[in-house]
Amino acid sequence: MELTDRITRILPVDGVGLLAADVAGRIHLLDDRLRLLRSAPVPATAVPPCGRPVYTVAVAGPWVVTKDKYGTITKWSLDTLDPVDVLDAKATADHDHLVEDEEPSPEISRGIAVWKGRVYVNNGFRQLAVIDLGSFAVERIVPSFTGDVALESVCTDRPGIHAVGDRAGRVHLGSLEDLTFPTVVRVDHGNIHRLVHDRLHDLFWATQDIGTGDDRYVRHGLVVLTPDGQVVHQLPFARNDVEALAFSRDHTRAYVGGFDGVIHVLDNTRPEPRITRTLDGFSHQVSDCAVTEDDALVVLTQDGHLVRTDPARATVTARAPFRPQCVWDLQADPADPRTLYAATDDGVAVVRAGGTAAAPLLSVTAHHVTGLGFTRRIQPVPDGWIGVTWDGKVVRAGRDGGLLWTSAMPALSHTVAVSPDGRRALVATNAGAVELDTATGRTVGLLDVDGLPVWATTYLPTGERVVGTRTGELRAFGAHDTTVTWRLRLRLGEYVKRLWSDAHHLYVTGSDGLKQIPHHGARIERRYVELLDNTVENGAVHAGTVCAVSYGCQIAAYDRHTGELTGLVEDLPGEPKGVAVIRVDDETFLVVGGRGGYLDLYRLRARSPKGALARVRRTFLPRGATRDTR
Repeated sequence: MELTDRITRILPVDGVGLLAADVAGRIHLLDDRLRLLRSAPVPATAVPPCGRPVYTVAVAGPWVVTKDKYGTITKWSLDTLDPVDVLDAKATADHDHLVEDEEPSPEISRGIAVWKGRVYVNNGFRQLAVIDLGSFAVERIVPSFTGDVALESVCTDRPGIHAVGDRAGRVHLGSLEDLTFPTVVRVDHGNIHRLVHDRLHDLFWATQDIGTGDDRYVRHGLVVLTPDGQVVHQLPFARNDVEALAFSRDHTRAYVGGFDGVIHVLDNTRPEPRITRTLDGFSHQVSDCAVTEDDALVVLTQDGHLVRTDPARATVTARAPFRPQCVWDLQADPADPRTLYAATDDGVAVVRAGGTAAAPLLSVTAHHVTGLGFTRRIQPVPDGWIGVTWDGKVVRAGRDGGLLWTSAMPALSHTVAVSPDGRRALVATNAGAVELDTATGRTVGLLDVDGLPVWATTYLPTGERVVGTRTGELRAFGAHDTTVTWRLRLRLGEYVKRLWSDAHHLYVTGSDGLKQIPHHGARIERRYVELLDNTVENGAVHAGTVCAVSYGCQIAAYDRHTGELTGLVEDLPGEPKGVAVIRVDDETFLVVGGRGGYLDLYRLRARSPKGALARVRRTFLPRGATRDTR
């Protein structure tokens, strides 16, 4: 047996095994060697094509309770994994405090607790639902003590005090039973994904996503505080979200990791914890971790891989059976606009558009496995492509997939851009923007932005180089030197995901929409964001239409000149990542790819009674073979 859908959360259950939830709304049970023992049936509730991802999971006695992204709360039998009772999101709402016809808000939140036979969890409207675990009857719906932000983590392990972390970086200390939390401490400005009790020293540990003060979006990691809310330690070791935290069985060690892609091992034998080693080599960003009954560490990564490790030896001892696939980026070959290069979980696929305008099709003509982990981004160059891989490499390959050179980057790499003349490539890394000679892979320059990690780069038609950071700093450098020609500061927290330019404008994706900026960088000329949920990952511009894709499994089309929404698609099978525009005969099509390895083909029309986007067909890239256990 194998897992067919990407795992989102893991939870160890003593005497039972490892419980796992997935993007389709199911739960699974694995043993300590990560062999799949049992899977729940597909939920009986109406399931959208993008599934009902479950991030909120609790176990109490013989029951499992979950909440999906859309607010549906389900009770399962731990013994059989059969669903027992389901509460629709609207059934748990206090409608007196909602606007007319208000719908549940899709949200990824993890906060849930079971205390003295009652479930405490946000419903789909961010109200607090208190549910009797035995009967699964809703006892009361009250305004959440966290206000208009969701619960993200709950710890009930410390006698006498419950601790709750929310999505605004606050720790609430008090009592779930009384719903009184008199002590509130801000330890971050983002999600507190994990809040755990250190029983050796009677302290609470909280993860950070963003940081506080001058360190926001620059340095953060862990905050340690006393039960009365006094911060006693801060460990700023991370440059990206911290997602995972677990103690060894005796609490003498702790494991913490996140989107930097590593696990830090901390010695907790003394009151002040310290990092003793770092585990790396994971296939993607770390999204969760758990410690088994025999004290092994299980690590979940964003691509759905689940591995059992021996932290003392830094070795992987088992892998769960799962075959991921994703289209991380899509770029058209300038020499052959019907050919697309797709960055995938194991390399690069070559996709060919064919057929006619009336009946277009996509076919995979080649799939080159690099052996360097997943390809994050890709850019075409004459006679091939340049790609950024997860293991910190930049590679250039010919059209046949053969590697011509490989260049190691000084830090985690994010994106790559190619200069207008094709002679240089600019790579965004946590150590700045590294410029390479595309013929040899030799480093020819480094652009620094106040020591900040650079998350995206591009070239303007003039050859000027533009870089963007997690803090929202955009900076342009001269074509041949490090002279800063302009700078633009976005709002703090408006981090940059991707950059590209056309003849007249620079385009920026990230938080708070897709932005259009003139080449001189004086201002944001237009922002495309209406109805988009969560971060805008990528986009494309064609004639008078701007398209954007978001983490909310959406594609939106806008009028380029007015910003008016002209089309919206919300039924994708997974988060979209890659976007490209192609032409078949005399018609224009949008190709969108994402998690699950799908490639959707849309007819793109500026104005249509049915919207600018009309899906024509869906194609899937093949998944690789299951990796052997080591």
